[in-house]
Order: sequence, then structure tokens, then C-alpha cells
Amino acid sequence: MATRKTASPPERAYRGVGITQRQAERRARLIQAAIQCFGRDGYHATTLKSLCAEAGLTERYFYESFANFDEILCSCYQHAAETIFGIVSADIAAARPDPMSRLRAALKSYFKVIADDPARARLTLIEIVGASDNANQAYRAQLAITVDVIRLEIFKELPPNPGNGLSLQVLATAMMGSAYQLAKEWVLSDFKLPRATLVRNLEAVAAGIVSEWQVVRSPSAGNRQTKARP
Repeated sequence: MATRKTASPPERAYRGVGITQRQAERRARLIQAAIQCFGRDGYHATTLKSLCAEAGLTERYFYESFANFDEILCSCYQHAAETIFGIVSADIAAARPDPMSRLRAALKSYFKVIADDPARARLTLIEIVGASDNANQAYRAQLAITVDVIRLEIFKELPPNPGNGLSLQVLATAMMGSAYQLAKEWVLSDFKLPRATLVRNLEAVAAGIVSEWQVVRSPSAGNRQTKARP
């Protein structure tokens, strides 16, 4: 005889909102609260009580969505990084299709979005680093994504490699490192320098990369330089 399957009971709604939706909304509130607390007060200075107070939720709802602080740190970092990434990517796509125009659009967008939410900026640039092994992995993964955007989107109109020994992957990593480090210093200085100054100086770095990428050097010249060394 076939066994009749018992249908799952319908979700119980509260004021017209289902359990799953309410849980998702509470999780979103906790993530937004974590971004503000970790970025404003510091990851290690934030307590479960203060985080839940920021979210307007009791502590039992924290464990409904997260096992521990390390988990919510990685989740809120990922959310913040994806938000920044989405804004900057849209501005890159709207720019003129040449490396310097795309880079200028990316830098203007990035530093604006950094300044718009200082707590989010401190979280993504400072608090995440060294907080835990999982946090470091999430941070390094985001750095790799940024390098890919520089290499595949901003520098994609560069001509083929002229065989001068340069690596676009290494150059994109150097460009990313310059921008991230300058952004960190900017946040730590409480946004002392004008955004235009940051953008202009990083444009100069990028201009050097673009110019050097297109320089053709013959292998024989490189060999002569090598032999001349003591």
C-alpha cells in the first residue's frame, strides 16, 4: 500500500508576514547593525548586547541567524563589499570605453561611496583585516575580485602585450594595492585630503602603467643590461 505523504503545515503569518520573511528581515537588520557597530566602534569593542541594541532586537534573534560573531562579521563584510562593488561597477560600465576614463570613473565612484558611509568604509578596509582566519579569507577573495575588475574591465582596451616582460595581472594588483592603501589612510585621517587629490594622484599611477605597458623593448636590449651588471 502506498504511503500518503503528509503535507507540510503552512507557515504561520504574523500581521500578514510569513515566518521566513520575518527571519530574513531580522537577519538584514542584524547585518546593517553589525556594519555600523564594527565600523564605528570596532569589531573587538562591539558586544552582543550593543549589536542587538543597534538592531533593535533581543539576543535570541542573533542566534536565529548566526552562530557567532565571526560568522556575522564575514556576512556583513560580504554585504558591504558587494554594495560598494555594485555601485562602482555601474559607474565603470557608464564611462567611455578607454582605460583612463574607466579608471577615473571607478576612482571617483569608489572614494565617494567610501566617504558616504564611514562605518562601512572602516569595516571593509580596516576592521576585517586580521579579525579571524575566515575574515582574512573573505578579505583576500574581495581583493582578487577587485584585481579582476581592473584587469578585465578597466584595462581591457589596452593593446596586446608587446613582449616587454610586464604582467597585466601584476600591474592590476599594484593598482589595486595603491588604491586600497590610499583609501585606508584616507579613512584613518578622517578624510583629510580632498577626493579630487586622491583621484588625480592615482590617475598618475595608472597613466604610468598604461604608458609602460605599451613600450616595446627588444630582448637583446634586456640581455645587454643583464650582462652589464657586476
